Amino acid sequence: MKIAPKNRVQRALVAGAAALALLGTAGCSAINEQATTFSYAASDGVVADIGPIDLRNLMIIAADAESPGRVLGTAANTSDSPVQLSLAVAGSTASVTVPANGQIRFEEDENETILSNPGGVPGSIVDVTVQVNSDSQVIGVPVLDGTLAEYTEFVPSGTPTEGETSAPTESATPEATEAAAETASH
Repeated sequence: MKIAPKNRVQRALVAGAAALALLGTAGCSAINEQATTFSYAASDGVVADIGPIDLRNLMIIAADAESPGRVLGTAANTSDSPVQLSLAVAGSTASVTVPANGQIRFEEDENETILSNPGGVPGSIVDVTVQVNSDSQVIGVPVLDGTLAEYTEFVPSGTPTEGETSAPTESATPEATEAAAETASH
């Protein structure tokens, strides 16, 4: 009869060790929330949902606070009808029509959207009023410049009027300037 109690003790120890091991490996997730359950902006822009429009990676690219700013990001329409999207910042406005169940990628040339004023210096967050049909929301949008290589091509040049688009101009390299001066002197 001495064998039975010994087996019960061993079984209890094994079961306790298994429970401790399970609790030890699951302890972190039992106390902390899972990082994958949080929605966040994975890039430099911001995320916002206003009415049927989902804005993703929204940002403004500008050379400085007095230069025009180009809107970058994506506006996705989740409704069955086209939606008018308006952005307003520091007295400057821009509007686009987002097709039904479609999207507008502001990085594409045909969707280039320029604000005459970015609302702040590069590196700042500006309050942008986003109007979608009758819904309106103010969101903080970052203003960036061409310091990061991926945004250099999107920095607008010149001072276009409201709603006008402009393509960046290329500046001459020092070598090209010297060659042109040498050619002119001969």
